[in-house]
Amino acid sequence: MEQDVALASGRPGRSRAGAALGVRRRPPAALDPLLRAALDAAPPGLIILDNSKRVRLMTRAAGDLLGMRIGPRDVPKPVMHLLAQSHWLDAASLQTLAAAFNGVETHDPREVLLSVPCPGGARVVHMDLRRAGEAGWVASLTDVTHSHETQDWLLEHASTDPITGLWNRQHFMLMLHDRLDGPDAAGTVLLLLDLKRFKPVNETLGSAAGDALLRLVGGRLSGYLRENDLLARFASDEFGIMLGESADRASIAGLSARLTDLISRPFFIEGQSITIGAHVGVASAPDDGETADILVANAGLALAAARADARGQLRFFEPKLDEEARCRRSLEADLRRALAGGEFELHYQPQVDMRHHRVTGFEALLRWRSPSRGLVSPTAFIPLAEELDLIGEIGAWVLVEACREALHWPEEITVAVNASALQVEAGGFAATVARALRDTGLPGPRLEVEITESLLLRDNGTVTETFKALRTLGVGLVLDDFGTGYASLSQLARFHFDKIKIDRSFISSPEAAGEHAAIVRAIAALGISLGVPTTAEGVETVQQLERVRDNGCTSVQGYYYSKPVPASQVGTLLARLHGHDVAVD
Repeated sequence: MEQDVALASGRPGRSRAGAALGVRRRPPAALDPLLRAALDAAPPGLIILDNSKRVRLMTRAAGDLLGMRIGPRDVPKPVMHLLAQSHWLDAASLQTLAAAFNGVETHDPREVLLSVPCPGGARVVHMDLRRAGEAGWVASLTDVTHSHETQDWLLEHASTDPITGLWNRQHFMLMLHDRLDGPDAAGTVLLLLDLKRFKPVNETLGSAAGDALLRLVGGRLSGYLRENDLLARFASDEFGIMLGESADRASIAGLSARLTDLISRPFFIEGQSITIGAHVGVASAPDDGETADILVANAGLALAAARADARGQLRFFEPKLDEEARCRRSLEADLRRALAGGEFELHYQPQVDMRHHRVTGFEALLRWRSPSRGLVSPTAFIPLAEELDLIGEIGAWVLVEACREALHWPEEITVAVNASALQVEAGGFAATVARALRDTGLPGPRLEVEITESLLLRDNGTVTETFKALRTLGVGLVLDDFGTGYASLSQLARFHFDKIKIDRSFISSPEAAGEHAAIVRAIAALGISLGVPTTAEGVETVQQLERVRDNGCTSVQGYYYSKPVPASQVGTLLARLHGHDVAVD
């Protein structure tokens, strides 16, 4: 039986001559009532589709099996549009059906076993999909819940992963429970392994290539592990391994190194060489947990620690990892409440023009003042907000708040807001900016959006379209932290930035007076040749100020003039900076 195989449709033919003459196709004649009653009473449910995969007929038996009824107004409609109205079909069932109905064109029959969650327990439905000449398809549906073949199929699929054919997480956990309840519990070693750079394979080559890669990884691991070792695919790109016998720390480390080396060797998929890698987290009973759930959770913490360490591939569980996880969960909970609780605020740092010695703008910098934690560093919560998918909501608040505050400043002063790469890549960022400008009344030219070099390298069209839309609003585009990433000269020319900000590491490091000074001069010269102003960040001393001025920077930002201040202090800061000579001669 071939499982979850898809069919594709061809569109019904209509001659150009007929279209030109205005010939309309007649609607299908109504089905004879007696024939309709006979079809409704037949045990196999029937769904009849035309070449465009629109439902021409669904019998009552088919509707009973799928938990739905269709009326005359539903015909003809696309089959998946109708099936989505079912009260029983869940996301997994709909995905299976979509794969069957939306696949490649073929005349071969296809069969699907579908698990339908319904009142009283799951029902297994066998669907036989066949071509009906050149007119369309016929799908016959039969309830096979209690057949022996179905029971065997359910038992097999309840224990194995459908993509790799390995044991699945559920079976692995049952075996781990049995092991920990038996005489060999002490010394049980659990390894969790995930793949580096798996997501880009799925995104660039498609999910079919990703599935093929998972199968190849599973094959390599199976071929290397011993017969009494248990291997399972847990989820996505994660695999679990329970060693068949106890091992000391050195042996486990050696095995992990061999496994990661095995995975790092190239794979060949669709004629392409693909190189990935692996992280490994290890937990052992009884020291790291006496139950299956605790042992797997602690191995997961070790895996997360290995993943967070850019230089490491293996981590053993340590008690401090559990404490770190508790702290992180607490931080996550507080962060989710912070926006609704009004705990965020913006501070503003001035940007000073080197030629006229005047403040030309302020950069808005986000601060989190937690009731229980005090002032939380942005480096601690911004990456977490991105990971929790909160950055879009927080970023929208920052835009509105910064625009609202800037309205109180002199008209020639701009406000700059940092945009996360995730905000831009998610789409709709330009619309968010437009809404903030409209709601606050701030003119577009008084707002600048700062992005980092990494975003330029990940442009899939969304970035380019976003920049075009921002320019239409009159918003300035600023390339932030320039010099630390991989932006090329062609990208600078292509995206037409209104300002380049030189990363503070070139200004405040010990090498700032030597080789870094040459880099600053080169960036400033590049800005002059492109007609783009350059801002030196992190200027804290008069020596640094003189150096960036001599190197050709057009403006500066840093503690030399001011730390970031709350909005209530911006007026006082402007009076101080414009009330005395800040020139450096």
